[in-house]
Amino acid sequence: MTTQSIVIKVAREGDLRSYVGNDGHYFDLVDFNKVPSFNVLDTLPISRFQENLVEVFGTAVQFQRIWLCLRRQNGTCRPSKPLSALENKKSVGSLTSKFAGDVKLFLEVLNSCIPRNLCMEDILVFLKLYDPEQKQLRYIGTLYVKGTSKPAEILHKLRNLAGFCADEEIELYEEINFEPVVFCEVIDVDRTFRGNQLENGDIICYQKSSKPWKLRTHPSVQSFLEHVHALKDEQRRKICALEEDIVVLKCKSDLQIEQAKMECSQLKHERDYAVRQVGELQDQNAQIILQFSFADLQQATEDFKDQCKIGDTEYGCVYKGIIHNTTVAIKMCRTGLFQQEVSVLRQGRHPNIVTLIGICSEASALVYEWLPRGNLEDHIVCSNGFPPLPWQIRTQIIGEVCCSLLFLHSYTPSALVHGDLRPCNILIDANYRSKLYNFGMSSLFLQPGACPPNLIARHPYMDPEFLTNGDLTLLSDVYSLGVIILRLLTGTPALAIARRVSEALESDSLHLLIDKSAGDWPYTQAKQLALLGLSCVEMTRDKRPDLLTKVWTVIEPLTRKPPTASWRFVQSASRESCTPSHFICPILKEIMNDPQMASDGFTYEAEAIKSWLDDGNLRSPMTNLALPNRDLIPNRALRSSIQEHLQQQQRSNS
Repeated sequence: MTTQSIVIKVAREGDLRSYVGNDGHYFDLVDFNKVPSFNVLDTLPISRFQENLVEVFGTAVQFQRIWLCLRRQNGTCRPSKPLSALENKKSVGSLTSKFAGDVKLFLEVLNSCIPRNLCMEDILVFLKLYDPEQKQLRYIGTLYVKGTSKPAEILHKLRNLAGFCADEEIELYEEINFEPVVFCEVIDVDRTFRGNQLENGDIICYQKSSKPWKLRTHPSVQSFLEHVHALKDEQRRKICALEEDIVVLKCKSDLQIEQAKMECSQLKHERDYAVRQVGELQDQNAQIILQFSFADLQQATEDFKDQCKIGDTEYGCVYKGIIHNTTVAIKMCRTGLFQQEVSVLRQGRHPNIVTLIGICSEASALVYEWLPRGNLEDHIVCSNGFPPLPWQIRTQIIGEVCCSLLFLHSYTPSALVHGDLRPCNILIDANYRSKLYNFGMSSLFLQPGACPPNLIARHPYMDPEFLTNGDLTLLSDVYSLGVIILRLLTGTPALAIARRVSEALESDSLHLLIDKSAGDWPYTQAKQLALLGLSCVEMTRDKRPDLLTKVWTVIEPLTRKPPTASWRFVQSASRESCTPSHFICPILKEIMNDPQMASDGFTYEAEAIKSWLDDGNLRSPMTNLALPNRDLIPNRALRSSIQEHLQQQQRSNS
């Protein structure tokens, strides 16, 4: 018997979240043409195929449940039945008889809220929520119901998932058809799910009662989908009309055809330009820089009152002020630095580069976001009442500085060099995240015959080759990063720090040099950072490591988990041995107060996951896979369970 190669397409819940509501896709669950595909031999055991899914998606086999997706009369392909234990022992070739063409599967990730053993009465339904006010239909998630139960019994769950109040009237619809006409059937909440003819893979769309919205343009799910359908019909008609015009144009003279092609090319160019503009506005709207007048700055600082002054360096005088009820930092730039720094900060936003809010050209002033915890130098020497930084936060800062340098160095058409990377130019926000600051001094360094200002303070961080030949390169920043790594590791002054660390390594006494105020720094990690820091501060550039391929590959694994969990929030879960594990936030390791479900399917404490996302992390804290989106959904059912558990504990303790 000959073996054949078959194509298996696997959809996950993240694919559903990214599909529904995007690019006008409101009907059905997912486009299987856009999900991951696997080319495998038909003799491959399904159990082995599941191991392949572990490698690709990161979901362990014991947490996988595979559903067959079958095509329906309405043209959709929906999860129909889960593979049984017996079917899992067969080869993937046993699935092909059930399909015409590619094999289509739905991978369900099991957790504590999902039943492991399903019976004939269990029905898997998919939920969508329609907001008549916003005219928005979005995917909510999955839910298991009993065929003999009634929809009225799950109304409280639906309200919790949507964030409705407990007595909110809601309406339920089954999404049935889209082509050639839209058809959504009202679900009778007092009949059983079987009585409503619901089965595995069906979609329940629900909304607040349409009565308050009866004067709205699209008050119900049905009317909204009809509106979307009409738009698609109109687009199809326009396409058909354009195709007819093309046929007519082809019948005309060669000159007219050439002219039509030129016009078409111009239209395409304008369309592409418009699409790029929309994309830039959507993805980079944070780069909009406001224009302030000198009067605005005077009002914000009470006419530059001395009490508002928070710093005066070679970069300029810095004031703390309030503009539009927002606390900001206002820097009155020294001559020659204003344009240089603005040009750097206009290149794009990065979570670890200070945010430029606006400028005042007439005063050569920059308006920045306000960062309340000063700069890194203050934290290293514990000035201004700051406590010592724990080793977890120090590791995090090293990773953030490296990440921001990679961003600057990768800018095209020409890389950007910070040129004055020192702890005093690294600011700390309220969550102990670091942000680079004070760009532009490199322009003064490069002026012929110029001597860098405040050379004594800068000298330990400056590239020796730059001091020799005046040539500022990307590896100059690498040198400065190496000194910062060694300072955070040891807490000692920067001058001659490389010699002290090198001697400690040679005498096997590094543990004596590590800053004890940082806590019990894991020795293996500390030694890695010490060796990395020394390689960065080599006197000649050709011996220094490449930032991306040599430095980041060492730092990135050390910063993979959010270190704040180890410092500010970690509480031992073992102290609450009777607490169910799914009540514990995976990041904070403590019982959740406001559980929120992320697009990776895991539930986290709201404060922790929002901080994770706000810091620019695009991967799941649990699986390290790319997050489909940044949406968070309140897990109100879990919150109720947690509160009930805590109340029971309180009663038992009393």
